[in-house]
Amino acid sequence: MPAICGLRYAVAIGTCLVLLAGCKKKEEQLKPETKKGGIIATQAAPDSAFKMSLELDPPQPKFGDKTRFRVRVADPQGKPVPKAQVHAKLVMPLMDMGKNEFDLADKGNGEYEGTGEFTMAGEWVATITAKQSEKSGKYDFNVMVGE
Repeated sequence: MPAICGLRYAVAIGTCLVLLAGCKKKEEQLKPETKKGGIIATQAAPDSAFKMSLELDPPQPKFGDKTRFRVRVADPQGKPVPKAQVHAKLVMPLMDMGKNEFDLADKGNGEYEGTGEFTMAGEWVATITAKQSEKSGKYDFNVMVGE
């Protein structure tokens, strides 16, 4: 009987080690993506009249810290769009975090800047809208926010 108990104990320990090794591999696979920066996906609205890109400072935002948003707005040919009204809305898709919005200031040459704050770690969507005259554009940037 003691040999059977010892064998069961060894199998249980072996199973735990295999599971822990699998978790470590998954964690290692996720680390390179978050080291590149917080933006994990970008999607333009189908009728967007502009191209937009977003740069975050710091590149990997942390909740509770101020994050600088730098947005570049261009027309379909890549020419900078000046004097647009650019607005950011931060939403956590899995949880209602209340209103979290701000305007971005025109820095010239199609570049806009503003400061926002993510109030919780996890995945967020930064929706950036730009309007100029009769044209408008909208992009969603999925952002992974660290602790």
